[in-house]
Amino acid sequence: MEVVAVIVGVGLIVIALLDLINTLVSTSTSINRYWPSFFLGFRLFAIMRTLVGGLDDDSPLRHRLLALFAPLMFLLLLAMWVALQITGFGLIWWAFAGLDGVDSFGDNLYYSGVVFFTVGFGEVLPVGAVPRTGAIIEAFFGVLTTALVIGYLPSLYGAYSERERQLMTLDDGSDDRITPTSLVLAWAPDADADRLNARFAEWEQWVTSILETHSTLPLLRLFRSHDPRQNWVTALGLVTDAAIHAQIIVGSSGRTESYWFLRRSIALFEELTSGADLSAYQHFVADPIAPSENEHLFVDLYRLLEDHGFELLPYDEARHRAVTIRNRWAPQMEYLIDSLLCPRGFWAPAIHLDLASPVPPN
Repeated sequence: MEVVAVIVGVGLIVIALLDLINTLVSTSTSINRYWPSFFLGFRLFAIMRTLVGGLDDDSPLRHRLLALFAPLMFLLLLAMWVALQITGFGLIWWAFAGLDGVDSFGDNLYYSGVVFFTVGFGEVLPVGAVPRTGAIIEAFFGVLTTALVIGYLPSLYGAYSERERQLMTLDDGSDDRITPTSLVLAWAPDADADRLNARFAEWEQWVTSILETHSTLPLLRLFRSHDPRQNWVTALGLVTDAAIHAQIIVGSSGRTESYWFLRRSIALFEELTSGADLSAYQHFVADPIAPSENEHLFVDLYRLLEDHGFELLPYDEARHRAVTIRNRWAPQMEYLIDSLLCPRGFWAPAIHLDLASPVPPN
């Protein structure tokens, strides 16, 4: 029985440490359903989906619950890592029976917690070299866990702040829902293709940052924007659709800034959905040659861009290019929206600024 207790105890400690390192330290984080952190997060988010499933998409309660989930999830992960290590060491202490004044497993578990948190009350003492060495090792693991968590938080919130800061600039000047077409028209009011492409150079840096931080800090994906009408996934899809618009504009198509943005964006979509089952979203892949039931949408945006003053590629060529590019990321986009419960739309803050108002007399 003692041998089994030691094996189980060591196993719990190793599992906790590996999961801790994979989540907080590793730069090549493995998101596997068998990791304790992933399993716990998956189950809890499934419960959250059930809780908010009956609420309206614009319900303040829904947004509040989703906003609280990620911070609470982090605290639960910390509690899980601590509990696994304390229990593991408690089993080892119980098996070795090297503690003075301890009889039951509960007492060993209590002593394990005291050592792990380096409280050191002193009413239970290790007897012999092995228990004393073990106490030092457990105390080190406790300090290590605390240090990793404290070091992780600035990185987590720094990456979150950088992500959200860029979203504050996503605006078409209206108080309505932002569309890819309205964004393109706002970014190039004089139909200047070079001016439009310069915007995608800025957003390419944002996408690159997301690709790096959200693959190594996967918990970031669950952190919501403070504005319930904004979300980083929705913004990513919005700007990526705008880049497709740029690819059908003469002077902006080809290997311009919008092209490089699209490469980074598609790489991000593929990274975020790596290992996911996208079979239920393949119907979002359209035929680039045959007309679809949403053909009128492309006709409308083509006319809007043309009326604005842009010189466009021939219609058939423009449609083929746009559909072909969008097929590369449309299933991934829909999967992320559904799995992360993202809003289907993006709104800038409502700021009523009338530039056409008359100048008051002196």
